[in-house]
Amino acid sequence: MLPRLKILLYILMFFALKINLFSQTIDTSIVEKYGQLRVEGNKIVNQFGTPIVLRGMSLFWSQWMAQYYNENCIKWLKEDWKCTVVRAAMGVEMGGYLENPTTEINKIKKVIEACIDEGLYVIVDWHDHHAHENENAAIEFFKEIATLYGNKSNIIYEIYNEPEQISWKNEVKPYSERVINEIRSIDSNNIILVGSPTWSQDVDIAANDPIISKNIAYALHFYAATHKQYLRDKAKNALAKGVALFVSEFGTCEANGSGILDYGEMDEWLNFMEENKISWCNWSIADKQETSSALMPGASGQGGWIDTQITESGKLIKQKILVLNTPTNIKQEKEIIEKEFNLLQNYPNPFNSSTIISFSINKNSNIKFDIYNSLGEKVQNILNGNYIKGDHSFTLNFLEYSSGNYFLSCEIENQRKIIKMQYLR
Repeated sequence: MLPRLKILLYILMFFALKINLFSQTIDTSIVEKYGQLRVEGNKIVNQFGTPIVLRGMSLFWSQWMAQYYNENCIKWLKEDWKCTVVRAAMGVEMGGYLENPTTEINKIKKVIEACIDEGLYVIVDWHDHHAHENENAAIEFFKEIATLYGNKSNIIYEIYNEPEQISWKNEVKPYSERVINEIRSIDSNNIILVGSPTWSQDVDIAANDPIISKNIAYALHFYAATHKQYLRDKAKNALAKGVALFVSEFGTCEANGSGILDYGEMDEWLNFMEENKISWCNWSIADKQETSSALMPGASGQGGWIDTQITESGKLIKQKILVLNTPTNIKQEKEIIEKEFNLLQNYPNPFNSSTIISFSINKNSNIKFDIYNSLGEKVQNILNGNYIKGDHSFTLNFLEYSSGNYFLSCEIENQRKIIKMQYLR
């Protein structure tokens, strides 16, 4: 009886692992899914080197819309709007950080901690048009943020919101390099967004004289009814030079935040960003009476907004985020891949020396298996070859590795599945 009981136990454990894996696939947060982001060439990629697109909302200046800087609002943006990134806009001048540093930084911390709890990426934005004149304050702020949260993969730094019509070479770039050096003395990994002159539109100028540092991307800002094909051309030139872009702020309307909502140009911009895998945040979660606001005057600071509390701009952007970010699409994508091949959870897991990898394919295929560490760095290619249709398994020996979490990537015809493995040496 004992061997039969062992066999039954193994079968139950196998199905429990499959159920757990399916649950994790559907419920995994975006930060768990993508992990530590980095810049490769002109793209932002996930922990496995695959280009990704984040889509979400920017909060308004912190000193003027503090009611939205709270965990309930962030939770609503994740659950109801399906945002994968939120931008916290630290107001600097005009009653902001320079005058009230403790009050303002505490608002930013609330948003950061809410995003960490919800598994969202968060842009920590120094929302200043004269940051090069407030360099010491910027360094003080970013050093504190990096010290507190730099070990979290959620963090993206934006160090100069919108430089005005000043020199890239003589003012913006030297400021940016000094702030970057201070951040990198604490946080060596997380992406840093750099602004460019003319309100973060001169990305082509920055690309001609880029900052030499890893994981740097350039913020591109536009307002659809004002900034049209000429700015997309500047962005194309920057991408062709090999720099990565992140649209950390855009509006659906004119550059003053009001005027017409330009549906045609918004379609052009959204198509451009999707084609080039450029992440974005819309301006803004605010109830100010202007076209770019996502909310009607008086909308609650705690989320829970119904359609009548959302502006036309807000409805447009929410619908785009829902379509592009919805977990249903992730589930459908998983189901499509399942028809082509299936990768089971390794067994046993956790393990202390070796583990069994099992997979099945529905046609003769070339398959590539890679192992990544918890930072998303590839540590080994273990298999790369042709397999016939059917079920397969192999033993993976781990004696040469240190204890920790690892990811096994299985790639077939540009489709990929990943499992998380825990090695206890």
